[in-house]
Amino acid sequence: MTRKKSFWSAVAGLLIVSTLVATVVFHPYAAHALPTITNVQVNQVLDGPFPKNKQNEPSLAQNPTNPLNLIAGSNDEIGLPACTNTTPSSCPFTAGISVSGFYASFDGGQTWPANCQGLIDLSAFGEYAFGDPAQAFDSKGNAYYGTLAFPFPPTSEELATGLQADFFVAKSTDGGCTYKTAAKVNGNAPAQFDDKDAITADSNPSSPFHDNVYAAWTKFSKQGIKGFGNDQIYFTRSTDGGATWSSPLPLSPAHNNNSVGGRQGAVVKVGPDGTVYVVWLDTVNKQAVERMAISHDGGATFPGQNITVATVTDDFVNPAPGSSFRQDARTFPSFSIASNGTLYVAWANRTGDPNGHAVVLVTHSTDGGLTWTTPATAGDVTGRSAFFASVAAGSGNNVNVAFLALDDVPTGTPPGAGVVHYDAYLTQSSDRGATFSSPLLISTATSDPDGSSTNSLRAQFLGDYITAVADSTHVYAVWTDSRNALPCTDVDKFRAGTGPKPDVITQCPNTFGNTDIFLGTVS
Repeated sequence: MTRKKSFWSAVAGLLIVSTLVATVVFHPYAAHALPTITNVQVNQVLDGPFPKNKQNEPSLAQNPTNPLNLIAGSNDEIGLPACTNTTPSSCPFTAGISVSGFYASFDGGQTWPANCQGLIDLSAFGEYAFGDPAQAFDSKGNAYYGTLAFPFPPTSEELATGLQADFFVAKSTDGGCTYKTAAKVNGNAPAQFDDKDAITADSNPSSPFHDNVYAAWTKFSKQGIKGFGNDQIYFTRSTDGGATWSSPLPLSPAHNNNSVGGRQGAVVKVGPDGTVYVVWLDTVNKQAVERMAISHDGGATFPGQNITVATVTDDFVNPAPGSSFRQDARTFPSFSIASNGTLYVAWANRTGDPNGHAVVLVTHSTDGGLTWTTPATAGDVTGRSAFFASVAAGSGNNVNVAFLALDDVPTGTPPGAGVVHYDAYLTQSSDRGATFSSPLLISTATSDPDGSSTNSLRAQFLGDYITAVADSTHVYAVWTDSRNALPCTDVDKFRAGTGPKPDVITQCPNTFGNTDIFLGTVS
């Protein structure tokens, strides 16, 4: 396997360290400067047993009033019971137990104290948090945590018709160390499943809508067809610090998936002038596109037609050859806005290669989202395909893209231990995303996805997202990492249909399924 080389990658082996250390501060865009790359595990170390050692889908935010204060979140199953010691094992989610993990750091990600980690508690509302974390800070340094939730205990009607997933936002006034208040966001509109939640806060003190908090999500419904259909993007806002929320506002049509195509993966951000933007993956006449809605009145209204940001030309190879973890979310947009008002949207895109090679594409707008550039390639690793990406605007015309990339192997290659590996990378641009550097390897150890697992044991699992943020001197990225996970031979046989479902406790290594959240810092 060969990888694209750059000056950064040539020196990376000398500069990568496994824990954060005090070093000369590096400006990521300074000419000929050498970066320091560091990795730290965010969640507490717990080798096993599965699924207590399973974390994924991390989010990340930086406090504008204290840049050393970072908050992260993940789907964290540490509170669940271990798999049963039976043949076969059962490793299910347990109703009533939160899986929305939160973590806070006050030294720029060097440490994540145990007393500032936990699980979001929504028991006061008769619900329990169920992941898909999204996070933000307002201009006062208050932290917000968006999460899905299920009712507990469920009513007989809910058991008969299916649980309705709700959307809550919790609030912290101590930098994300504890979350003591929360509010339901999605109202009481009927739905089969509210999903893919996103939040942001207007943290610009000079904005006319400063400290408004905004939320967007996908509402899946059963209308019209058996199963999910009529997917729709919704939006709401809070003007009182997350205490109450406006009635949900639909931003997209509710087309039937079978006849037109679906939509999901909304991201909401605020421009420096207070303009609210929501971007999501949509379909127009069954063509995948990134779409945008715009509000100039603090999210009260979104007048005018939605804008097509870019056409997505993904060929939907899923899962990638040699793996079994889902990659549905690779084409979901990542969205970031620079302080100069430049808008950036990024996603991972298959190129039409017979084996499904994928790259990261980035488009940008300098006129408030009305027009967009031809997408530029922002992440292309020779011999590896990008699958999750996150864009983070830096200072001035600088922009960063963090992404994960998996070994390319021929179509038809079955998954298994050691078949493919993945790593985290970073590329940077100093010309508003017109051109990007060659990918820089930022994970200090490679990962085998075969050590990860769904709770059913039937496939590998890495979740759907990664997240990056940037300031003038650092880029931070969090991802799902399986460097500490070991595959299980008997689980691989079960997945391949050549063996029975095993007893995980006695037949698998204790570190089977041990996916963690790692923070990579480039400084």
